Amino acid sequence: MIKSPSSLLSPAPTFVNVFYVSPDYSKKHAHMLHKHKDTLELLYIAEGTGRYQVGECEYVVEAGNLIICNTDILHGEAPFQEHEMTTYCLAFTNVQEQNMPANTLLPESALPILTLSASSRRLLSELMISIYHFVCQKDTNLTEIYSQLALGAFRLVEHLVQTHQSHQTAVARKQETLVRHITDYLNHHYTETLTLKRISRDLFISETYLSHLFKRKTGISPIQYIIQRRIGEAQSLLSETDMQISEIEEHLGFGSSTHFTIMFKKYVGIAPREYRKFFLSSAQHQSNKNS
Repeated sequence: MIKSPSSLLSPAPTFVNVFYVSPDYSKKHAHMLHKHKDTLELLYIAEGTGRYQVGECEYVVEAGNLIICNTDILHGEAPFQEHEMTTYCLAFTNVQEQNMPANTLLPESALPILTLSASSRRLLSELMISIYHFVCQKDTNLTEIYSQLALGAFRLVEHLVQTHQSHQTAVARKQETLVRHITDYLNHHYTETLTLKRISRDLFISETYLSHLFKRKTGISPIQYIIQRRIGEAQSLLSETDMQISEIEEHLGFGSSTHFTIMFKKYVGIAPREYRKFFLSSAQHQSNKNS
């Protein structure tokens, strides 16, 4: 007799919905940072590559990756990056894992990205596609079928998480903690004059190891991350405040207006002045439309 895993004795979660995003839609409409209350999301990358942020960390993701987004944690596609992915997302509520907060599948310290084996990838993909197919038919007679399929997908992911955690080495855990520590530091100091030498000195990590580890885990170098944070903040200040462009450049530590303009244009595609003008004209158009 096969003994059921203890996790199967826990209350079954409630399936909320399934979402599908095509490569074309993904390329044109990145889903920026957001979070959900009382909902756990399982995002499967069926095809393509991109960059995805969960909490404070940004990850390079590709076909065969599963992203686990616990309730109330920020997640979304990284800004300023090209995305062209086919994705399926299952949303659940009433998730209650042993010794875990409600609607949480992973501890906060765990890596939220799983790389699936060929067999797990094939099985989860078939489940996701079937669930989406049945839900789209909007036939109440199929509710029980797709709900059970969704539960099966959840139990599979639950098993994969348990297996992954049991095999994750102490070194891997230490590296993930270190990357989060580096990211926290960069988020607190990105407006300052930062060099790799200063970062390594302040964090007591060698420059080579710091640079290699951060890029391997996030896909970009620490300096590139700083630039992207500055550009993102500049976008907000340009569109939401009346700060002079020279003040924004100085506030964010670009050093010169020329450098600011070059970097902004490189990542956004237009100059800061044109970016602000676009948002002002859009706001004016919306105001006229509503009046």
